[in-house]
Amino acid sequence: MGFVSKGFETPIYTEQSKEPERVIIISCEGSNTEPEYFETIKEKLSEYIPVILEIKIVPKPSNASEPQNVVSNLENYIIQYDYKSDYDEMWVVWDREKVPERKENILKMFPKCREKNYNIAITNPLFEFWLLLHVTDISEYDNEDLYNNMPVNSRRKFLDKELSNILENGYNKKKDKFNKDIVTKDNILKALEQEKLFENEFESILDNLGSNIGELINKILKI
Repeated sequence: MGFVSKGFETPIYTEQSKEPERVIIISCEGSNTEPEYFETIKEKLSEYIPVILEIKIVPKPSNASEPQNVVSNLENYIIQYDYKSDYDEMWVVWDREKVPERKENILKMFPKCREKNYNIAITNPLFEFWLLLHVTDISEYDNEDLYNNMPVNSRRKFLDKELSNILENGYNKKKDKFNKDIVTKDNILKALEQEKLFENEFESILDNLGSNIGELINKILKI
């Protein structure tokens, strides 16, 4: 038995013929890119999502993006539902970013996440690193360039610019501008495989180039 809706909003994935046996709730730091990425997975790869699974993306009520905001958004959301913790999963999705205070804030939230059984998906430096793994041979890059993610002009940093250069329709972080060409079965398989070349454990990702977004993807998709 998954979450039982109390009328909050329509979930991303809804199976009409039977009640879902498991629900994954995802609270993202970003307002646009991350939610639209997961929504595109549902839209384009629904055949690989078990019909007993329901996915819900937590609405972000403000521009506050600190780790504590992501956790509080999740808690405010799940209070709308009755859930069975043995089957349902709650996830927070964070960027590490190269800001010392950021690491401190993430570590402050870690005990609470562990206590509440909130799963953590984190990328260092940014979610765009995970996206880049979908569309390029990552071994062709210098790891320092990826990790430092320095500005290349007044508008873009390195990862954004690389995604924009590679994708035929470019890359835009604005609302409703997510490039859905990123999300294909083959691209996700490529990302999952290339992610293994970097740090994948939470503690190691905090100080090194890496990601464990693949853990969440493997919970959603059976590919």
